[in-house]
Amino acid sequence: MEALLLYYIRTKCNKECASAIGEKKMQEELNLSESTVEGYIGKLKEYKSILSIRTLNPNNEEDKKEIDKALGVPYEGDQRKKNLYYFHEPERFYFLNPQFICRTDIENEIKGFLIRLACLCDIGTTKIYTPNCRKEKANIKFIADNLKMSRGKVKSSLSRCEDLGLIRAIPRGYIILEDSFLLNLNGTLEDKVYNSIYKYCLEKEVVPPNRYEFSNKGNPMECDGLLMCAPYIFDWWNIYNAKAVRFKEYSPLMFEVYINDILLPKRFSTLPQEPHWEYFKKAFLNINTKTRKPQIVEMCINNESEYPFIAARSIYPEKLQKSVVWDCDD
Repeated sequence: MEALLLYYIRTKCNKECASAIGEKKMQEELNLSESTVEGYIGKLKEYKSILSIRTLNPNNEEDKKEIDKALGVPYEGDQRKKNLYYFHEPERFYFLNPQFICRTDIENEIKGFLIRLACLCDIGTTKIYTPNCRKEKANIKFIADNLKMSRGKVKSSLSRCEDLGLIRAIPRGYIILEDSFLLNLNGTLEDKVYNSIYKYCLEKEVVPPNRYEFSNKGNPMECDGLLMCAPYIFDWWNIYNAKAVRFKEYSPLMFEVYINDILLPKRFSTLPQEPHWEYFKKAFLNINTKTRKPQIVEMCINNESEYPFIAARSIYPEKLQKSVVWDCDD
């Protein structure tokens, strides 16, 4: 439960990662009793690597200034002491839609468990892999040890999450299906391509490929398969829309709609249980990709028109290719 409360408080922070949310508000929005909130706030004080909690007195001039700063407006409540929460920058994090906290169809305990479980996911995914598995089944003890919970409690919580359709068992682990747990901020070309492939794999009930691989020094690097495939998919989308504008046989599509509705269903009516990037490279590019260097795309999209003006420049390390430009309003 403290994980749920921790994230709830984090959603109430200002730009300096400080929050002065009151306990009364916590009780109302999370439907918790006063004693429950007080008890878990006491537990949060042990999470010193994540946040610091200071108790301030609104009657004190300096304390009130700090409360006002955290709230962003002058404090006009009662004069009882208030907790201020200061979050430290995490070394590793994931993205979670704040609306998940307010879901009434999921018990608070399960929401808190899922928030903690997501901390074990491979970077950039919602997949949890466990070592020392038997017959490809997840190692529950590994999850329990990492979450500092009993094996029995973890097993029952995982079972409950499966029953609710929040997670699914995969070879050697689990995958979180709840779409409040975001893969990324969907801001780059690679984000959009990866998100579409990931979602399509989930729909086909197979295991999506990883977003990152690791160097010899243990540093995460974007998988070369994604870096290779994304520019080609971008070019195919441009060609599709250019034909749509020229021949008027169908309507142009936005990038992700083209991937989800046209490209992936056409190329992959079925998928293997665990498709890796070598599989997608072969299917998309139909070439020997092992010796080909990743392509980089510089992209500019003007969203002022009904269908975007698209400019893309494909670059290989060994040579600079000619820019390719389509104006979909012509």
